[in-house]
Amino acid sequence: MKIEHLLMLITAVLAVSSASIFVVLANAPGMVVAFWRLVISIPLFIILNRSFRLPENRMEVIIPAVSGFALGIHFSSWMESLFYASVAVSTTIVCTHSLFSGIFSSMFGEMPRMNQITGVIVALAGVYLLSGADPSSSIEGIILALIGAVFGGLYFATGRYARDKVDFGTYIVFTYLFAAIVALFIAVLSGSPLTGYSLNTWMFFALLAVIPMLLGHTLLNYLLRHMEVLPVTSSVIGEAMGSAILAYIVLNQTLQVMAWVYILLILAGIAIALKD
Repeated sequence: MKIEHLLMLITAVLAVSSASIFVVLANAPGMVVAFWRLVISIPLFIILNRSFRLPENRMEVIIPAVSGFALGIHFSSWMESLFYASVAVSTTIVCTHSLFSGIFSSMFGEMPRMNQITGVIVALAGVYLLSGADPSSSIEGIILALIGAVFGGLYFATGRYARDKVDFGTYIVFTYLFAAIVALFIAVLSGSPLTGYSLNTWMFFALLAVIPMLLGHTLLNYLLRHMEVLPVTSSVIGEAMGSAILAYIVLNQTLQVMAWVYILLILAGIAIALKD
């Protein structure tokens, strides 16, 4: 791995680790947080990336549409899960998207190995055990986080597939745009208000757009153009632990010992799947 790619990966992991904390502190419905995080990030990216251009063919619309659909559901379901499960539990489960990205990537020619299949089984067993180990986390939170993981896997796999088919700037803007539309649709269906929030909430919307979105997801999408899916998404191990540490420091969230054991089992499954 090139040193510049390693530094980008470290930066992205640190950035996305803050997302769950900002979501909880924003104190707004998950799909609303997802919508404004995406909407605010789009003009900021265009300002920073002056090479952005409009799509020139159908594939440059279809691929971001698929990716954006997956990202919109990923964000909406996972962010909502943070209000039904602890940060450590929710983030660890959603981080299994690295396993699902490997499954979806097999459709694009990156065939799964035996260790990847084993890792998926171990991690999912850990998710099942974790679902009953944390009294502060409801089954709704577990399911929402797992939905977020599945669609997160599709999002990252599509990003890898897009590397030589869609201009980077075009891919980012239209993926985020389609994701915002999906989040908006979910918010409207749920009856969640899009406005009327405090200045403090809007501040966290903005922080989500700048730090975990532009410095996190955008960098990860860039790295997907230079690396395979699994090495990039292996960074989620760092995200899960980083979020858990921040949740303890900022939100004073703690877990019982067995919950930590099952979290480690899930992370072990991810590590097995990502082993070369």
